[in-house]
Amino acid sequence: MSKWKIRIGGLVLMVLGGFLFVWSVKYIQSEWPQIFVGLLSVFSTAMGFSLLIMPLEIHENGTTPD
Repeated sequence: MSKWKIRIGGLVLMVLGGFLFVWSVKYIQSEWPQIFVGLLSVFSTAMGFSLLIMPLEIHENGTTPD
């Protein structure tokens, strides 16, 4: 995958996490579904943020810099 596709995927995951969080707080009335959707929102936001800040420079020659 190219670098911009990974970054866009991370941004989409962060937006999805924010939407799920607002949806779980505002519209879900039952306790356990609200907890599960809230945890899913935190997970997707964290995964999206990690994709955004992940270093993508891969060394092709196989040597490690000292």
